[in-house]
Amino acid sequence: MTAEPASLSRIETNHPFRGIGGMLGVELRVWFPWRVLLLTIAGLGIYATIYIPWRISGVKQLGALFLWSMALWLIFLLFATISLSEGTVLGDIERGTASWLVGMPIGRPAVIAAKAAASAAGVSAAVYIVGGVLYPLFEAASREGVTRFRVDELTEVTSAPIGKWGVYVTLPEAGQYFAILTAIALLGVFLVAVMIALGSMIRSRTAVFGMGLACFAALMVGWLIARDALAVSPVGLVTAVTEGLQTKPIELAVPAAATVASSLALVALATWNFGRRELS
Repeated sequence: MTAEPASLSRIETNHPFRGIGGMLGVELRVWFPWRVLLLTIAGLGIYATIYIPWRISGVKQLGALFLWSMALWLIFLLFATISLSEGTVLGDIERGTASWLVGMPIGRPAVIAAKAAASAAGVSAAVYIVGGVLYPLFEAASREGVTRFRVDELTEVTSAPIGKWGVYVTLPEAGQYFAILTAIALLGVFLVAVMIALGSMIRSRTAVFGMGLACFAALMVGWLIARDALAVSPVGLVTAVTEGLQTKPIELAVPAAATVASSLALVALATWNFGRRELS
């Protein structure tokens, strides 16, 4: 009597997001702790470069500290997001890592989803950490800085932009300040999605970086010349930040929803491009 070999079915997982847990862990380690720490130190360093001369000057006008610190930090953060994200997809393709990954039991959509989620988490963490540290520092400065104006200065203040170029400003309430940080974080997430989408389509890192900068410039130009027409877009978040810094009422829900939808659409486009792209 001979025994016939048993027929065993091979167990496979075929869903497109197989392996996403492991990929997410790897990508989170790219951002945490070092990239987030770098962005945090840089953000606090920008504040220090404004605070030290502000303190020495003796004038101590809150607007000069608050508006300049926040504006320079926003510009740096968005620029750094573009720089740190330009090789998120294309870098792995050039190094051959992407080809090696998809040869394992990892779905191509899982690769893009993990990169997008980890990058968004890293940028958002840096925004809330820096913003959370700065708020009590701004509060302390507001107690000794110039935040009020005399009656005879009313005409000058109201005729000058941003409250006489930020001389007479008050610190936003904690809730509005948190809304400003949320708008900044969502702008960073949007740029991450842009860079991932570009990296899935273009083979030149220089071109990806240049187009990322062009997108950043488009946000600024759109805010300058067509902010009302582009309110239902990421440009609306730029408006929310600038209005919020002046303690004006802001509309966050609509531009935030539009930005999240745009970011998800860009990630979906990147997933589709990555799925059909030759990686070798």
